[in-house]
Amino acid sequence: MIIKVCGMREPKNIEALQQLDIDFMGIIKYPKSKRFVDQDQSLAIEQLTMNKGTVGVYVNASMQEILNDIIPLQLDVVQLHGDEDPAFAKALLELDLKIFKAFQISTDYDFDSLRNWESLAAEHPGKFFFLFDTATKHYGGSGKKFNWSILENYKGNVPFILSGGIGPNDATNLKNLNHEMLLGVDLNSQFEISPGEKNIETIKQFIKELRNE
Repeated sequence: MIIKVCGMREPKNIEALQQLDIDFMGIIKYPKSKRFVDQDQSLAIEQLTMNKGTVGVYVNASMQEILNDIIPLQLDVVQLHGDEDPAFAKALLELDLKIFKAFQISTDYDFDSLRNWESLAAEHPGKFFFLFDTATKHYGGSGKKFNWSILENYKGNVPFILSGGIGPNDATNLKNLNHEMLLGVDLNSQFEISPGEKNIETIKQFIKELRNE
């Protein structure tokens, strides 16, 4: 199970996280987020050496805004968290980037609505994945879980990352989730000291529990 830690912002915190057994680190480029990485913070992050996959998180950003970040921020993945359409994602995939496309999951969510995205995964194997987050009134995370039993209704063939309120005590429950398309987990606010700064020791312990180390 892959592990993505999102909402990173502070250089020293990022450097400490890079030493852990994670797969991806997320940088939020959505101005309305409490974890938004502004231009000055971006410049500081650009000076770091990244040894994990770096994910840029965007909400209805323009193609040019994303293109401007790819090389300076060393992006391996673009996470689309807004109302982007498949054509927009396809254009990014053709730049040899991975895409995480986020969807807000509610109690009555219709997973059949995702079918128009499945061809992207077929055309770009290993490059396109879903991210299932908790539905909110606004874009971005809520720090709350949705009812994971809803995932039984997802019969698609695109692997997904589970997001939304995952906390330090959830390792056992996550290991008991047997959905064949579950690719990994996205950690954020429940592991924070303050918005944008993670508790490295708590993440380290969670990784040990999740991976039975």
